[in-house]
Amino acid sequence: MEDRIKKEIVAAITVFEKHLPESLHSQILLTGGSAAFLYGSDRPFSKDIDFELPKTVIPEIENILKVRFDYHRKKTVFHSLKATFTEGNEAYDLIAESVIQPAGHPESYMVYLTDGILKKRKILHVNGQTLYLIPKELLVLIKLLAGRGEELGKYDLYDVWKIMTANRDFDFSFFTELVRQFCKPLEKSLPLLLEHGQKILADHPDQSVKQLLEVLTSLQPSA
Repeated sequence: MEDRIKKEIVAAITVFEKHLPESLHSQILLTGGSAAFLYGSDRPFSKDIDFELPKTVIPEIENILKVRFDYHRKKTVFHSLKATFTEGNEAYDLIAESVIQPAGHPESYMVYLTDGILKKRKILHVNGQTLYLIPKELLVLIKLLAGRGEELGKYDLYDVWKIMTANRDFDFSFFTELVRQFCKPLEKSLPLLLEHGQKILADHPDQSVKQLLEVLTSLQPSA
């Protein structure tokens, strides 16, 4: 099963390697379930393979791949500025900006790639192919915000737990920077992040999850 999934991910990567110069290809980062899988999550894997890229490369990507970026607002919780590139029978979403509005939550949070985040990307070599992954700290934040469960066919909180336990080099300082950057106002976002973190801890009492909650608690604004 793992080999099959890796082959599917590598096949997706080679599509962009074929069409794009390395300067652009290296800025298209695996995100979502495929990135979670490569970071250690073993939940059911969908065939959707999504990519994140900085907004600054949109004009070049549109010109080379003949796609058009637009806002899509149909998905529950997630709204994206994205384009879909089709090659043969496969379609891949290229996401330049994600707007996350958790169910029942009044606030929304815009997440996108910056130069600083690109520098933190993870580079893997799988089956002779170079893969670029969204930083695990940003992936954890996105999934912790969204908090979608199996009722929507998603595994956000499960992914957070698996990523945290499988990656003991998780950079909590970088994670803190991302929370401060994307989760404003903190007084609205932190209760939600803590609530989702407590749900993970209740099911999976792991030290890394406890540390995550401690970090989030320390960020709460003083009364």
